Amino acid sequence: MESSIHPVIGLTSSIVTHNQIMSYHIHEKCVRSVIQAGGVPVMIPNGSSELIEVWGNVCDGIILSGGEDIDPYSFHAHPSPKVEETSPKRDETEIGLVRCALEKNKPILGLCRGMTMINVALGGTVIQDIEAQHANAINHNQQTVRSEPTHLIEIDERSRLFQMIGNQTYRVNSMHHQAIDKLAAGLRVVAVAPDGMIEAVEGMNEAAPLIMGVQWHPEEMASEESAMQRLFKMFITECEHHKVNGQKGR
Repeated sequence: MESSIHPVIGLTSSIVTHNQIMSYHIHEKCVRSVIQAGGVPVMIPNGSSELIEVWGNVCDGIILSGGEDIDPYSFHAHPSPKVEETSPKRDETEIGLVRCALEKNKPILGLCRGMTMINVALGGTVIQDIEAQHANAINHNQQTVRSEPTHLIEIDERSRLFQMIGNQTYRVNSMHHQAIDKLAAGLRVVAVAPDGMIEAVEGMNEAAPLIMGVQWHPEEMASEESAMQRLFKMFITECEHHKVNGQKGR
């Protein structure tokens, strides 16, 4: 039955050194959140740019996961002294995936780094270090456990995010020192932090497949916050919808 079709969700990855071996890495909680929402997660290897078209065909939706800093070269900027570890090959892969997903009408979800990466892929820029560039910034890099929310966001009542959470304010966790600077065309801001930092974006075209990015890590909160698991469920449902409709159109 078409209603039982589980969408395949591509999760982007980092490269880390594990036991002195270069390895691909995805947060376990991100994988778990996708499975619990009804999706089938598959890893997209960092640096697989030659396979972007293949991943675009195989996957029913793309999640850009968290990780290292975005290379300033990816948005035509010089590096700040505060820039930390980057991965140009990962940037290249994710920029290609976003553009491919848009061409193929596949939903896209960005988590933390993933949100700023969506913005870069669509022509926007990045604040390379919030503290260095904004004197009145609140703490966006919490030292408490990752699942613990630490600051408020204010949500646009006209957004999909508001429909999902059901409240104009919400507390989120925060583990980043970069953020969106110049917003890309085609995106709109749907949530901000008390210091004005962009905390969530959505695609402008409501008739198109979902494009959403959040600056926090909902996968870390999902086991304790039902609203965060609903975020994944909403995304997976959107992917399932487009998967079914795509098969009907063949």
